Amino acid sequence: MIACLVLSTLCALVLSRRMLLGIVSSLDDIAKVAHVVRRDRTFGLRVPSAPIAELHELSNDFNGLLDELEAWQAHLKQENDSLTHRATHDSLTGLPNRAFFEGRLSRALGDIQPTEKLAVLFIDGDRFKEVNDSYGHAAGDAVLTTIAGRIRAQLRESDLVARLGGDEFAVLLAPVHSTEDVLQIADNIIDCMTQPIILPNDEAVTTSLSIGIALYPEHAVTPQGLLHEADDAMYQAKHRYNGGWRLAIQK
Repeated sequence: MIACLVLSTLCALVLSRRMLLGIVSSLDDIAKVAHVVRRDRTFGLRVPSAPIAELHELSNDFNGLLDELEAWQAHLKQENDSLTHRATHDSLTGLPNRAFFEGRLSRALGDIQPTEKLAVLFIDGDRFKEVNDSYGHAAGDAVLTTIAGRIRAQLRESDLVARLGGDEFAVLLAPVHSTEDVLQIADNIIDCMTQPIILPNDEAVTTSLSIGIALYPEHAVTPQGLLHEADDAMYQAKHRYNGGWRLAIQK
């Protein structure tokens, strides 16, 4: 009788200890995951299955909450990325806008090596107002998107084209090793506009571009200075030389 009582007591102690260890281990798993979530603000970890039914249900509920938080975090990131893109890109052409271009130009000037050059091209459409007035704004939009795509196709992977507004575009060529390389790209941009542009009404129009070119460090050493010199050279190309490209005057 006493032996049975002792054996029962030992069994109860062993079982209770195993249950206690299971409870402690499961709660420790939850605590570890919660700590990582709080510290790193990441929701990718999950609590392992627990041996006790009640704790297993708690772990599942905790993992379900993490699933919802992870989905919410991904959605929030997607929304933030979308807002950032809309704030820094032109809605019509999909190109970066002036603010994005100026920021990229500032960083490029900070990263440029002593043996390298940098070029800014200021590009303006010729007779764009005539297209708008004659065919309507939908036609004007088609011309702008075509110009944007054709300019981008002439550039290297490291270069950048942005829409500044209206029919004005800017190109950043960085790095470049010679003025001749820059002028060749400008020629390519001019030449790519010789093909007619098909409008939404299936009519075709041909337009051209005027380009002003400013080089760092020959013409200016600041973002504003380079854009100003390139803009002035573009004006000279458009109004004094009937289009094409013009290089800024070295100061």
